[in-house]
Amino acid sequence: MQIGKSVWTGMWMVLVWGAGAGAAFAERPLVAILQSGEGSLYEQAVNGLTSELARRGYRAGVSIDYFTMVLPARPREDPVEAILRRQPKVIVAVGTDATRALQQRYRQLPAERQPPVVFLMVLDPVVEGLIESAERSGTRFAGVGLTIRPQRQFRLLMDVASTVKRIGTVFNPEDATSRRLIEQAHEDAQQVGLELVAIEARMPDDLARALTALSDKIDAFWLIPDPVCAAPKAFEQIVAFCNQRKLPLLAFADTYVKRGALVGIGVDFTEQGVAAAELVDQLLQGADPAAMPLLTPRRLRTTYNLSSARALGITIPDALLNLADGVFQQ
Repeated sequence: MQIGKSVWTGMWMVLVWGAGAGAAFAERPLVAILQSGEGSLYEQAVNGLTSELARRGYRAGVSIDYFTMVLPARPREDPVEAILRRQPKVIVAVGTDATRALQQRYRQLPAERQPPVVFLMVLDPVVEGLIESAERSGTRFAGVGLTIRPQRQFRLLMDVASTVKRIGTVFNPEDATSRRLIEQAHEDAQQVGLELVAIEARMPDDLARALTALSDKIDAFWLIPDPVCAAPKAFEQIVAFCNQRKLPLLAFADTYVKRGALVGIGVDFTEQGVAAAELVDQLLQGADPAAMPLLTPRRLRTTYNLSSARALGITIPDALLNLADGVFQQ
């Protein structure tokens, strides 16, 4: 893929891939990509998206153009308006924040000004109000869900740390997706014989207090995709907390396992992009987003960190390591 132009405007990062000039640009469909932030997880998803579209014959600068923006913390310009001005054929929203930004703006727009949106890396799009049901979108949004039942994660942890009885987590109760995940987790924990201890933290500054509240009450920590605890600095705090107390740390993505969690199971983010490309292809050919079903993760990635296991005195069976998608030594 060729990057034809890179532009920094204030705190915006704007990428135009394969942008031509004049009539040539206008003749190609434009796919706009709005990312919730920067980072390897978003990059994996976008690479999966564009690679799959290229495999389907959409060559950047030849048969398709891309326009990408990354949400900053304090934007100087409305990102959705910046995208809508370019009249994209399809908008791809990568992550919950990007999807919410589009959803909020669409509530103020007439239908004719709403290009179809393909979302990915959104935990529970039904709870978010993006779609009416998993069977049929019913809206201008269609996409790929990120949902994994907590039970799958808990069972993986118990495969390597069978003595765990109480598992703790931190979540933002003002986040509808996190609330729903915790509700599911209480039910799933009981089914596998665990007690879930969930502490509320509405903002990053509350994390230290929440972790203190978990001290001496848990045997392991469960990291969920809530910005309060999954942001880089917050995760460092959690790793330090777990290391000090010799607690196994269960994560939802291999990025966190590489950085210190004992074990992780989650979606393949590249595959999220590949699945999203399937929907983009259909929309470019005139499909109705309202009629599209929600796509779900087709495969999960399991990863282990042997350095963390050694520090905890845990031996992970070779049978599990041989089936893993990734094994980190440190």
